[in-house]
Amino acid sequence: MKGDYGLRAMLDMAAYYGQGPIESADIASRQYIPEQYLDQILMVLRKEGLVKSVRGPKGGHMLAKPPGQITMAAVMQALEGYVPPMECLPNPDFCKLSPGCALREVWQKIDAMTQQILGTTTIEELAQRHRTGSTETMYYI
Repeated sequence: MKGDYGLRAMLDMAAYYGQGPIESADIASRQYIPEQYLDQILMVLRKEGLVKSVRGPKGGHMLAKPPGQITMAAVMQALEGYVPPMECLPNPDFCKLSPGCALREVWQKIDAMTQQILGTTTIEELAQRHRTGSTETMYYI
């Protein structure tokens, strides 16, 4: 949930990139995110260097870098850490069947492809898709 909300907030800020800070209440309202929860998410993103915050009457939040320099992986890593599709991937001892398990091999491939997609998809690319309403890119796993 944090990752999804964080990505939505980043997309919102990308839409206004270069126009100054945006109040968290505005982001929360447009993205249907509870404002208090959004504030916690923005705090983490700020600590990770992905968001800048400005205090005061004309304050708010904005992307710390151009949206083309921020990947989905950076946002997800900041908010969720590494989330494997199956527990056995980071911890083979989790399951006695891990050595030689055909399912584990498939999960490893899925995980590698997921990480590759997250690592190469930028906030700018997502914002562009959002602006044009394009959902054409299909990923086949």
